[in-house]
Amino acid sequence: MADQAYVYVKNNLTGGINATRMLPNGSAASATTISSTNREKITLLGPDEWVVITAPAGVDTKNCVISVKSDVDLDTLHSRTESNWTIKIVPNELPPDTPTDVNITLGEDEPE
Repeated sequence: MADQAYVYVKNNLTGGINATRMLPNGSAASATTISSTNREKITLLGPDEWVVITAPAGVDTKNCVISVKSDVDLDTLHSRTESNWTIKIVPNELPPDTPTDVNITLGEDEPE
């Protein structure tokens, strides 16, 4: 199983967001504030870690566009509440050293 992932979070919303790397025991390992139009990298060091992204104040996630894409054939599990999204990598059959990037975009994506 791919045992590490680089998660890139792009914020296309008008306010700042917080992205937190969570440990298997449910505690926060690190938190990053991502201002509007910026992108940050979060490294998940194991398959039992995940990312929680908190929407800006006043933004209801059900009305917000989120895109989650990976560079390899990898499934992600994501869910939301009224104020945050949770993204976790699903157990997989990839070799442990497979480089794995997951790109998350909040808000409308720019045209390519």
